[in-house]
Amino acid sequence: MSNIQAIVLDLDGTLLGSDKSISPRNYQAVKRCYDSGIHIIIATARPPRAANQFLKKFPFADYMIYYNGALVTCKSKQNQQHISIATEISQQITNFIELQMLQSIILYEVNDSCYTCRPIPDSHYAQAGFRSNDPKPQVVDRAYIHTISPTKILVLGYKNWRDLSEQLGDHVNVIGTDGGVLIQIMHKSASKEKAVQWVLSDIGVKSEHVMVFGDDYNDLGLFHMSGFPVAMENAIIELKNNAAHVTDSNDNDGVAAAIERFVV
Repeated sequence: MSNIQAIVLDLDGTLLGSDKSISPRNYQAVKRCYDSGIHIIIATARPPRAANQFLKKFPFADYMIYYNGALVTCKSKQNQQHISIATEISQQITNFIELQMLQSIILYEVNDSCYTCRPIPDSHYAQAGFRSNDPKPQVVDRAYIHTISPTKILVLGYKNWRDLSEQLGDHVNVIGTDGGVLIQIMHKSASKEKAVQWVLSDIGVKSEHVMVFGDDYNDLGLFHMSGFPVAMENAIIELKNNAAHVTDSNDNDGVAAAIERFVV
C-alpha cells in the first residue's frame, strides 16, 4: 500500500502492550515506515510526562498529540497548539459532577501537571493511567481549582459518561474510555481527529493517505477521517465496525502485523 504517507499511532491498547512496553517487532516495523519516508504521528490521551517515557526509542516521531488532541507539539519546529477548558466551564463541570456523584474522583491536567482536591486511593491510580512509580497528583484546595484553565479533566467513579456528555456536551468533549471506568473531558474543539488534521495540513498530507491505529472511543473520530483505519483485535466493537482492517491485539504485535501486511 504505497499511498500511505503518514501513520497515526495510539499508545495504550495499541502500540503499547498490556505491560506498557513497545515490542521490538512493533518498533522495527514503525522504524521501517519512517525510513521509507512515512510521517509517524503519536496521538494519545496521555499527558507529555506520561507519554514521553514510552517514546524514548521514537525520536523520529516529530509530531506528538497529547490529551486527546488538546495539545499538539512539533519537535523540529519547536511550536505547539494548546486548547484548554475555560475556568468558568471547569467550575461548572466540577459543581455538576460533585452534585450528581459526590464520591467521584476528579483530576485536573494543567500544563503537564496534575491536581486534585483530595488524595486518591492507591487502587485507583491504574484506572487513571498512572503507573506505580509515576508522581502522584498534587492535592490542592478548591479555591485553587477554581482558578485554573485545565487542558483535560479526568473523572473516576461516575457511572454513566454518556449522561455526562448530554449534560455538558455544549461546551466540552466527553469521552468514556477503559470500559467506561475513566471519563475524559476536553475543550469542545479538542479531539484527536482535529489535531491530526492540523498536523496533516502542516506536513502537506491528505487524510486519504493516512493509516490510523486505535482501540477505544477516543479513536473513533480518527477512523472516520482517515483513509485506512486499523482496529486492534482488543478494540471496542464500534472501531472494528468502522475499520478497513482488524489486526492482532496489542499484546500480539498488532501494529507490526498490519504494517508488514499493507505498508513495508
